[in-house]
Amino acid sequence: MKFDAIFDDANPVRQRRILIVLAVTAVTVGVNLAGILLGITAVLAHLLYFPVILAAYWYPRRCYPFLLLIAVIYCGFILYFNYPPDVSLIAATASRVVIFTLVGLIVSLLSYRLRESEQEMNDIIEFLPDATFAVNKDGVVIAWNKATEVLTGVKKSAILNRGNYEYSLPFYGERRPMLVDLILTGDPDIEARYPDLIRVENKLISDVLIRHFRGEGGAYLRFTAAALKDPYGNVTGAVESVRDVTDKLMTESALSNTTKKLNTLTGIIRTDLSNKLTVLYGYLRMGTIKFRDPEVLSFVNDIKNAAGGIERQINISRDFRDLGTKPPSWVMVQAAVSEAAVKLDFRDVYYRAWTERLEIFADPYLPSVFSHLFDNSLNLAGDVTKIVVTYQIRESGCAVIVEDNGPGIAVPDKKGLFKQSSEEGYGRGLFLTHEILSITGIDIIETGIPGKGARFEILVPPEGYRIR
Repeated sequence: MKFDAIFDDANPVRQRRILIVLAVTAVTVGVNLAGILLGITAVLAHLLYFPVILAAYWYPRRCYPFLLLIAVIYCGFILYFNYPPDVSLIAATASRVVIFTLVGLIVSLLSYRLRESEQEMNDIIEFLPDATFAVNKDGVVIAWNKATEVLTGVKKSAILNRGNYEYSLPFYGERRPMLVDLILTGDPDIEARYPDLIRVENKLISDVLIRHFRGEGGAYLRFTAAALKDPYGNVTGAVESVRDVTDKLMTESALSNTTKKLNTLTGIIRTDLSNKLTVLYGYLRMGTIKFRDPEVLSFVNDIKNAAGGIERQINISRDFRDLGTKPPSWVMVQAAVSEAAVKLDFRDVYYRAWTERLEIFADPYLPSVFSHLFDNSLNLAGDVTKIVVTYQIRESGCAVIVEDNGPGIAVPDKKGLFKQSSEEGYGRGLFLTHEILSITGIDIIETGIPGKGARFEILVPPEGYRIR
């Protein structure tokens, strides 16, 4: 048995601590008595620290009578076998008794504080909503909260201080390593048991289908494990939480299937509408050739403009198809701007972007934002010769600025610029732009001066940007 196991509350030796304290006390008192009979009154007295420390550590609030008993026994032996004692012996004996007592009090105080901290930690673990258990570095269960009892049906009293993979039986029905063991050992054979393992910072996460949960259908359990470390960074154990994510995964699967079906249906509708618009454009071209009446041509032109509006709505709905289906991520702004620009014809328009090193947390469709902004400047603003993209760090976050030197946007038009009804003119696609940005809490405003150019500011919150 390791020496430090004596002080380990999870070790079975703790159950026999009274006998250990009594045995150590008897041995050290006997050795001191023998030493006093031989005239040794100083060196062997240090052995009394052992029962004092053990009693103070194990019984921090009830050790004081024991400390007094040790002091009385030691003083009694000294005075009885060295009577009458001289002044120096009395002073030496008193100083040793004081030191015994101080050591006991200090250990008692530290032990009491340690138990308070352990109790606070146990209370935290006990009331966690997720099933949570912990093991020490030897794989012995040291914590098993109420939620784990409810999930597994195994009581804390039946599993605490047990090792040999006892904690895996309620989950897998067999003794086998779990994520806590992978944390402790780093064994690649254990990692191979979790093919979908995800590492997030210092945590290991894996979703596992447990067949015997929830009857015949089984249940998906999400296991999350992390290391327990001492103040010096040494791993002293591991903690693992378990959450039933069956309903969550089933809901996500159902939503995914629904999204696919809706995308298929809208794709069919878009194709049909596009085909019908092609036929309509053909008739309109024939009308402009066949008729020469200005009123008829004006009527035909109005129909053509309306058809163009329908076509633009179809294109926007195509962009909306997968919006929000992929999780947001950190996107390099310069790469997003370049991806948008390469698909457009800038002709003689000067274009430049100064957004290197800027990264924002946004939807993966961020390039579409710049694509719509550029497209508006190139095709709808008129007389644009320069488009510039820059950014500014502000107290409120970061502003990515897209501006041109065109005629700008009239004040009355700015109010509904990003609303869904804004389908014509400079507002083309800006509703979609606003929706893409709003997914991650980013706003967009237009601050240009009419007559001097349009200026769109993409306002990123402080936590949503970083400089690489």
